[in-house]
Amino acid sequence: MKSEACESASFSRFAAHARMDSEWEAAETFQDAADSDRIGHFAREAALAGLVADNAENIRAGIADATAQCKLYAQFETEATQDGDLDVARAFQDISREKASQCARLADLLSQEGAHSPVTTLGGSI
Repeated sequence: MKSEACESASFSRFAAHARMDSEWEAAETFQDAADSDRIGHFAREAALAGLVADNAENIRAGIADATAQCKLYAQFETEATQDGDLDVARAFQDISREKASQCARLADLLSQEGAHSPVTTLGGSI
């Protein structure tokens, strides 16, 4: 599933680049491949793996994933800073902040659902 998701994202970026260069046939071909991987292959594998549950469980899974990624990118930022690569450090810092924002939005959504989560984010328990 990770391979399908990554390939879909790559093909989407290739399509965007082709559109910027007015390469319409290439853009369409890349976009078709991206859609096939995301809508067809990934969705089918996700169903077989039981990836999708009810909304509250999906939100909890999203919080857990975003929290883990937030911590990972914060570590990448630290390492890039230590290596003196400040442009990369800033990029990782931005991504980490976006992931933290996703966690907060998902936590709000979970609260609106009237559910609670045992997941602990960087800001505390949810």
